[in-house]
Amino acid sequence: MVFGFFYTEPNQLAMTSNSEIFNSDKLTRIIGEYPTDGMNSRPGPYLLASAGIHGNEPSGILALQRVFNKLKTNRPYLKGKLIGVSGNMAALKNGVRLIDKDLNRVCTPEFAEQLKTGEAAGFQEGSEFHDLSLIVEAIENNKKQEDFLFMDLHTTSSKTAPYISVNKKPESFNFAKKMPLPVVKGIEKYIPGHFDHFLTLKGHTGFTMEAGQHEDPQSVDYHEAAIWVVMVDNGLLDRSVIDYAYYHDLLKKSSPTQDNFEVTYRLDLKEDQEFVMEPGFENFSAVKKGQLLAKLDGKEILADSDLRVFLPLYQKQGSDGFFIVMPAD
Repeated sequence: MVFGFFYTEPNQLAMTSNSEIFNSDKLTRIIGEYPTDGMNSRPGPYLLASAGIHGNEPSGILALQRVFNKLKTNRPYLKGKLIGVSGNMAALKNGVRLIDKDLNRVCTPEFAEQLKTGEAAGFQEGSEFHDLSLIVEAIENNKKQEDFLFMDLHTTSSKTAPYISVNKKPESFNFAKKMPLPVVKGIEKYIPGHFDHFLTLKGHTGFTMEAGQHEDPQSVDYHEAAIWVVMVDNGLLDRSVIDYAYYHDLLKKSSPTQDNFEVTYRLDLKEDQEFVMEPGFENFSAVKKGQLLAKLDGKEILADSDLRVFLPLYQKQGSDGFFIVMPAD
């Protein structure tokens, strides 16, 4: 039996996301929790969904607001709990990627412990991370949670199909492979300090989802679909209360591949360097040996072999010029 209140026709779904406006004035650290009492909850995993770790990426927050509105209106039973949190609130309120430093580069267990001693962070993103780390600790200390799962919701500067980024931890890789999306593993080797990596080092299982371009309203649709699919696939929500096939197919049809990849190279940018990516690249774009990829301080960067480009930088902020990925098991 499918309860219609969780189903939206495809044309209605697009209209819904196009009409949504991110209202930073109403932004709170805790986007929502469900359930909030014991009446609609049974023992099970806790799923932490974080969004807006970068302040120019509100898609995940809009998607979580949709999900919590539907859950709180219709009150289905959950095994466990869904918790949604906002990341870089100061940057979100200003509509910029960051204030002082990239929040997704400072999240380490060591820094979290340092902040717990009362030592001032000294920069905005340090304070944001401190708040997030205390929420993580509170979930860890909750005796009702059986497993701690997470998904970190992002978008990209360039046009791209949705995909999953995950660390090499087998539990997280297997968790990610349940999703009908391409999976890229191993990025933590090149960019430690991201929130996903922090949660993994704390012993938890999860992934980062990139849903598409920042300004694309369909990114909200993909983020919402992913939340529902993760909840069903991991036993939080019974499949019968949503049109699971619809949300699953929406994700599956969003990408031309469901293959797995591994990151093999990252172009690191220094603050004083001038970087210009060649136009037209998307995630997983195939590149031929000798093809022009970008210009760094006026010098051409050419592909040294046949390869695939990942996360090409098409925004002013950021230290990742691009990554190279290769097929992986």
